[in-house]
Amino acid sequence: MKNIMIDGTGVYIPANKVYNEQLDEHFEKRGLSAHSLMNHLGRRKRYFISKDENTITMCLEAINDCMLKNNLVLDEYEMLVVCTDTPEYLFPSNAMKITGVYGEKLKNIKVAFDLNSNCTGMVQGLDVVTKYMQASNISKALVIGCFCVTPIALWSDTVVYATFADAAACVALRMDENPVKKGFIDTIVSVDASYHDYIKYPKCGMSKVPLQSILPNEKRLEWNPFPMDFIPKQWTKAITQILDKNSLAAKDIDYYIFSQLSDAYNMETLRLLGISEADNKYYFVGKEYGYTGNTCPILCLNRLWDIYSKKGTKLIICTVGAGYSIIVQLYEF
Repeated sequence: MKNIMIDGTGVYIPANKVYNEQLDEHFEKRGLSAHSLMNHLGRRKRYFISKDENTITMCLEAINDCMLKNNLVLDEYEMLVVCTDTPEYLFPSNAMKITGVYGEKLKNIKVAFDLNSNCTGMVQGLDVVTKYMQASNISKALVIGCFCVTPIALWSDTVVYATFADAAACVALRMDENPVKKGFIDTIVSVDASYHDYIKYPKCGMSKVPLQSILPNEKRLEWNPFPMDFIPKQWTKAITQILDKNSLAAKDIDYYIFSQLSDAYNMETLRLLGISEADNKYYFVGKEYGYTGNTCPILCLNRLWDIYSKKGTKLIICTVGAGYSIIVQLYEF
C-alpha cells in the first residue's frame, strides 16, 4: 500500500508585524472602523510583506525553513506544486520559476505546476499531490502555499485589509510502502457556487488589467460582505461524512485543524460535533498570524508540530474557499 506521509513543514512569516491598534488608526483616518470585526474574528496581530517581498520570495523562504528544520535534502524531491491565488507570475508558473531559481538543488524535479482553489488551496494541493504520487513513481514532493494579499487589498476594505495577512508554507511529502494505511487516509470536497459573485480579483477581470482606462483600484481585490454563518453547519456535515465513511466518531480524532478565519465558527463546529473546549482538540493561531488564506491550516500544523506529529495521532483538517467550496481531510501520523 502506498501511504503518503508528511515528513515536515516550514513557514515564512514577514517581519512587518501589524497590531489591531495600528489598523484602528489607519481606518479612523478614513472615517471607517474595523474594530468590532477584528475582535469578533479573534485578531490581535498579523504580518504584512515589505516592498521587496512577493509570492516567489516567500515560497523560497518557506521551502528553506522546511528543509533546514527537518534535515531534508532538496535534490531528493521530484515534484513541486505551488498553491496560490496571488501568483507573482502567470508565465512561467510560480512552480517553474522556483524550480529555476534553485537550479541544481532541484535538478531532479520531474513535475512542476501551480494550483489555485483559493483558500482551500494547500489542502486541495495535498490531496491532488497525494493521489498523483499514489498513481506514479514519484516518491517525494513539495507542496508550497502562499497568500500575498496586502499588495492587492483596498486600503479602505475593513474586512480584507483589517483581518487578512501574508504568509507562505511548505509541506514535504514522502511515499511509504506499508501494509497498514496511514498518512492521508481520505478527503471529501463539496462545492456550492451560490457565492461566486461576491469576491473578485482582479475586480475588472484579467482581460482589462492592461488597459490604461481602468482605474488602479479596479485592478485590486473586490470583497463584498456576505453571510458566512452557514460555515459551521456545512463543516459539521462534511466532517461527519468523512468520519462515518471511515468508521470513526468525532471523539476519535485527536486534533482538529480549521481555517483560521474565525475562531467563533471553529468553536461552533466543534460544539455541533459534540467536542468541548475542555477536550483540548483545537488551537487557534489566527490571533497571532491573522487570516492567511490557503496557508493557515499549515501554519497551525507547523506551529504545533511537536504535539500533532506523534505516531498514531489522527487529524481532521477542514477549510473553506471563495465561492464557495469545502474540503475536509483525514490524516494519521
